[in-house]
Amino acid sequence: MIKINRAIWFFLFYILFSPLPALAQIVVLDQSESLYEKRTGWLPYFFATDSLGTAVGVAGFTSGVAQPQTSMFGTLFVTSNDSIMVSGAVNNYRVNNDSRVLVDSFMMLDRFTDQRFYGVPTLSGDDFPGSNDSNPESYATGSSDELTLSVNFKYRFPWGSLRDDPIAVYRLRNGLLEEGPPGAGDWNPLLHGQTTAGAQLFYTNRNLSNYVYNQFPDTGYDETIEVRTNGIKFWLEHNNTDFPRNPCRGSRQLINLYQDFGWFDSSNSWTNLQLDLSKYFDLGASNSFKQRVLALNFWTADTLNWERNADGSVNHRPPPEYESELGDYDRLRSFSRSRFHDKSAVYYVAELRMIPGLQPLRDVPLINYFEIDRWQLYLL
Repeated sequence: MIKINRAIWFFLFYILFSPLPALAQIVVLDQSESLYEKRTGWLPYFFATDSLGTAVGVAGFTSGVAQPQTSMFGTLFVTSNDSIMVSGAVNNYRVNNDSRVLVDSFMMLDRFTDQRFYGVPTLSGDDFPGSNDSNPESYATGSSDELTLSVNFKYRFPWGSLRDDPIAVYRLRNGLLEEGPPGAGDWNPLLHGQTTAGAQLFYTNRNLSNYVYNQFPDTGYDETIEVRTNGIKFWLEHNNTDFPRNPCRGSRQLINLYQDFGWFDSSNSWTNLQLDLSKYFDLGASNSFKQRVLALNFWTADTLNWERNADGSVNHRPPPEYESELGDYDRLRSFSRSRFHDKSAVYYVAELRMIPGLQPLRDVPLINYFEIDRWQLYLL
């Protein structure tokens, strides 16, 4: 049986590194759990990074309280360099018992005192910061405050594996899929997979203060750079995989259209279009691995109304996290968040994902407390 504490641990991973729609699309249970039972718990945790120092925090989790498929999460951490973050989400709230419309909401408030930003103007005459050939040392560090809010409405089409029920429930045994809605069949949205359309209202207010340019560390700046954005994202996804959270077979297609109209307190208007395509091939098990998967991904993005001025400034430029950018967990994992960003971006990768048969984490003190079923190796 999946312990509640372990469920929270996985939540921390997804809430910090995954986009909200990916987090909230499905319900995952252990083979002994029921969708209709209430589950709740909390967990203290700690970690350390170069930019945050040592952090301690607590996370809470509950599901099956408001509705059987609805879950709520929250986490708070503070660090040794006076950074703090609080975040929460409500996922899969159904409008009514017969509706195919579900609602997700997300909130994050943070203050980070030592963050790296590649999106600020350069003083050294280098290429546009963050562009493909830009100087990796052309960045600024400073204190950052951010407030992000979003509400996501999604409609689950009565096609394919969602024909009879818009709630997709998957059951695991020892971390691997045991049963769930049929997927990974022939590519025909009317017969196989899950098709979802969504509209997300978003708001972000982010600023950078007391910053210095890395190339000029002795010169500090007292002014504050502030970016505000609000708007709507339309998205359409067809997921024809066997298990959306950790696919072994099948494919996935996702289109995102972000639009800030420049209304209210927005810093400027902008439009960003993204296409995300993935394909998965099951290579079977071996003597050493319970699962081996070849994962292919192609992603591209373009800011449709981007305008570069003669002085190098840009009109209609999206803020960080909304523009055409590479870096962080999802794309180019070995690079910092938003390391590359420009009008357009193209990314493609092939990964070999393997789940070892050996599970040494069950024997490691403290870590064995989470009863982790599996771990995974990635080879690029």
